[in-house]
Amino acid sequence: MTTGIDRHGLEVLPLAQCLSLLRSRPLGRLAYQEAGTPTVVPVNHLVDGSTIVLRSMEGGKLDQAIVGAPVAFQLDDHDPTRGTGWSVLVRGRAVLVEDDEQIERFSTELDSWAIDEHAQVSWIRIVPDEVSGRRLRRRG
Repeated sequence: MTTGIDRHGLEVLPLAQCLSLLRSRPLGRLAYQEAGTPTVVPVNHLVDGSTIVLRSMEGGKLDQAIVGAPVAFQLDDHDPTRGTGWSVLVRGRAVLVEDDEQIERFSTELDSWAIDEHAQVSWIRIVPDEVSGRRLRRRG
């Protein structure tokens, strides 16, 4: 069930569908400020309840989680043949995951493409303030 159409004519997706779509693809984009500059990086992720979880080595992403900085996460897909697409945007705060049981569970659930399984990593959770999704269909 949808919640309507936005001012651009896009279908607004309900939260449950947004979370389902976030689970449907392994690679999204994390946006954050690094040294005052917007930065967007591809990340493997998993959905835990209504939060997004990812791994990070030291540096930009991890630095944001240490201070609880605002971040955004986006995932989308499209079918150019059918003229359809969707996008889900999560806005919230990055926080460190420090619970050992959760970390152990996440370690078995997340398939990280870029981080060596033996590398020193930390886990980051994006706690959403807002989750929004839109679906686009070609007119005509």
